[in-house]
Amino acid sequence: MTHQEYKEYQRAAEYGLMPDELNPVFLYSMINRDILMDIISGKLDAVQMARIEMMNRGLDEKTGRWIGWTSNDNRNVFGQ
Repeated sequence: MTHQEYKEYQRAAEYGLMPDELNPVFLYSMINRDILMDIISGKLDAVQMARIEMMNRGLDEKTGRWIGWTSNDNRNVFGQ
């Protein structure tokens, strides 16, 4: 995200033009400081965690469409 994009999302929040749950400015607002530090340091991969969450919801990571749950989904997420 560019600085300009971030400012636009802040403006959308300020004027109520976008629901908070859809605004990436608030993506990490409820996350504990230690988890944020783990993401910054590379100990925790936020992209992999998003993939796991998509899998847990039964959603395809490329399209966001419902695909249901299969027994081998977690192997794909963990690179197995």
